[in-house]
Amino acid sequence: MNNDLLTILSLIIGILGLVATLAGTYFAYISFINPIIRFKKYLKNPENWEKFQGIDDHLSFYRHKKYPNFQIVVDWDKELVENFHEEWINDGLYPDKTNNASYYVRLEANAMLLEKELFVSLDGHRYFVPVPKVLSVKNDEREFYYDKQQIQLAKIVGKHHFEKDIYDFAKGCKKPIMIKE
Repeated sequence: MNNDLLTILSLIIGILGLVATLAGTYFAYISFINPIIRFKKYLKNPENWEKFQGIDDHLSFYRHKKYPNFQIVVDWDKELVENFHEEWINDGLYPDKTNNASYYVRLEANAMLLEKELFVSLDGHRYFVPVPKVLSVKNDEREFYYDKQQIQLAKIVGKHHFEKDIYDFAKGCKKPIMIKE
């Protein structure tokens, strides 16, 4: 009887040890090996991000409130394309065409670049929105869309002067931009 109880107890402790090892391995993986998984999880709640002005005026930082080593950075000195224009841009709604420019929005963890997303500043910086991705080309006409990550970033760092959010902006473009969430 004593031997059977000892065997059962050993088996239970072994199974609990295996479960703890697997759980620890998973948490180590998402914490240290693959921070982009955590970053994408944190992007889901825009309320958990705050704007932080650092020492350099040309850098805009948005950091996670609970985990400030996760940051979204915009470097306003690194303009990619001046006078940016594509066929989806509504020239009637955004009359200041000479001040459009594109910038990278960088996703960083512990000052390490994880990803970057292309954004465009429109109408004298009244708008700051993601550049839509191309869905398909039909009869030399391109169709555009925003993916889930672009929408999440736009909710954190975006500006929409007259529209209330990125969804209204997408509907009001010259060529409407589809939303794929």
